[in-house]
Amino acid sequence: MNKHFVTAFFKTFALLCIILINSCATCPPCREASTHVYFSPHGGATQAIINEIAGAKSEILVQAYSFTSTPIAKALVDAHKRGITVEVILDKSQKKEQYTSATFLSNMGVPI
Repeated sequence: MNKHFVTAFFKTFALLCIILINSCATCPPCREASTHVYFSPHGGATQAIINEIAGAKSEILVQAYSFTSTPIAKALVDAHKRGITVEVILDKSQKKEQYTSATFLSNMGVPI
């Protein structure tokens, strides 16, 4: 083997090792994640959702096929009144019914 080739190989190898070490050294530490499990109807899911809505600071985006929870709808209206951006996307069948969360939210000024 030629001496120039071996020198170039080792320089390239050393450079790649330095890049690899630096990229690993600058990785931010992983945040510890927490997981909570809730069930419906009597497993705390509704209250957990209401708590998250109450803690929202800028916006709440909702997309649901069927939305029937009055307490959650009221929490969304309260958030809207606090100045939080609330947007809700529901199935069009929600608009056909007379007394739905869609009509309640719409009547309270929440964009549907």
